[in-house]
Amino acid sequence: MAYRLTREDLEGTFEDPAAVVAAWNPNPEVLKALLNLYFTELESVPPGRKDPTLEIWSPNANSPGAIYGTYESPLTAAIRANLPENVETLLAAGADPTGITLNYLSDYATRFIRGRDGKTDMSSFAMCPPRSRILAVAEGKGITQQLQPLTQAELDERGKGFPRFWTEPNLPGQRLRLSKALTALEVAAGLGRDDMFHRIREAGADESAWTSSSEASQLEFDETKPSFMSTSSPVHEAIANGQPVMLRKLLYEYHYSPNYRPLANPTVALPPLSFALARCDLKKPGVWACVEELLRHGDLDTNLRSPIFDIHPLHLAVAHHDPDILSRLPMSLDSAGSTALGHTLLHVASLPLTSKNIDKENPASTQSIHCARTVDSKWLPHQLPSPMHLDPTMKRGYGLTRPAVPLQYQRAIPLTPSEQEAQLQTLHILVRVGIDVRAQDVDGNTALHYLAATVNVDPRALQLLRGMDGGEEVYEDYQNMAGVTPRALWESQSEI
Repeated sequence: MAYRLTREDLEGTFEDPAAVVAAWNPNPEVLKALLNLYFTELESVPPGRKDPTLEIWSPNANSPGAIYGTYESPLTAAIRANLPENVETLLAAGADPTGITLNYLSDYATRFIRGRDGKTDMSSFAMCPPRSRILAVAEGKGITQQLQPLTQAELDERGKGFPRFWTEPNLPGQRLRLSKALTALEVAAGLGRDDMFHRIREAGADESAWTSSSEASQLEFDETKPSFMSTSSPVHEAIANGQPVMLRKLLYEYHYSPNYRPLANPTVALPPLSFALARCDLKKPGVWACVEELLRHGDLDTNLRSPIFDIHPLHLAVAHHDPDILSRLPMSLDSAGSTALGHTLLHVASLPLTSKNIDKENPASTQSIHCARTVDSKWLPHQLPSPMHLDPTMKRGYGLTRPAVPLQYQRAIPLTPSEQEAQLQTLHILVRVGIDVRAQDVDGNTALHYLAATVNVDPRALQLLRGMDGGEEVYEDYQNMAGVTPRALWESQSEI
């Protein structure tokens, strides 16, 4: 007996169209009945026209994440529900194997454009302005190419806040209240559903940006293809979710690149190894197994840097203050060099974890130190999207309804004994390599500047770097852009 659709089956929910709800249903007859009704009713619609009342039953009925908070299509819903029969039913009915519209992918990726303006609301439940308009805003700031070197204006903005050393001040996507926009291939890879992944590939899902053969042409960004417009990739999703078996198949069976960088997310376009070290929970089961899988791949470029900021995987590894992580990576420490901001591994190891680790009532510290070591994606360096936090009095007309509570009045958090020891052990490893302690970053800071400004830093760490070749001269005489030496920073610290 054929399944008889109920009123609930036909209406769906406030967030999800009926076809998405049916795709979640473990009874495959519900989805089949709904699609049969859709195509039957579609016959009465004139060619070239659409009936909005029918589209909620379509195999391509998408939930707009920008409006309701979750991006979902019938196909991705069936994958998440682990219902292969529903996947087959949808593909047979003409479901787009991409699993999300290009328009939704583009809208989501617009929120990651380098140079987007803080006064443009991109975190509320609404569609963004067109991508072309936001790119034009970026061009007005001198960012004519998304991957060009940092502009002076971008460097100046960093000096007014406390950004992470490896990305822009406003970490892309951090404040979003909507789910990540992913293709069906990315959803399947993240869940380790290889059978569904294989079937979606067979159906013709775009993967042109992700395969090894496409690597040489990564800079030829193609906005018409979903794989380019995604801010992630199947490889990144497999790693983030601790799916080493799926990752192995992606790399060897499907020939995905171990070096792909999602350029739709330019300031955080981390290749897989760096992504694992910066954006993933390394203690999560399976994540480190994914790192090991990457390291075994013959085509992995262990020295591949992120665009714009030139972050080497070792910069991110050192940021953890975990010698065990460093010991498990095969790269030579002297291969890391400096980032685009001039940070050596010594700089990174010496940075304060966050702004809470410096004395904000000390003018020497606040004028000198503007960079955090943390790889914690949840940490907020300021309360409002940049550059709004730079103008809390509304002098530039950014439309704030109230001034932000100044973060500089929060009491500093001293390092714990275990944090001191972790930093000291990391520094000992780097000192043995012979990294130049005299190196200065774009703010004129040396590693000793950062150590001297950190509240409750272990004096042994400071002494260790002072004992390096040229270390004492740096401590006494090297001034940063604010005209402050490491010694002046150390002696100006307030007791906590």
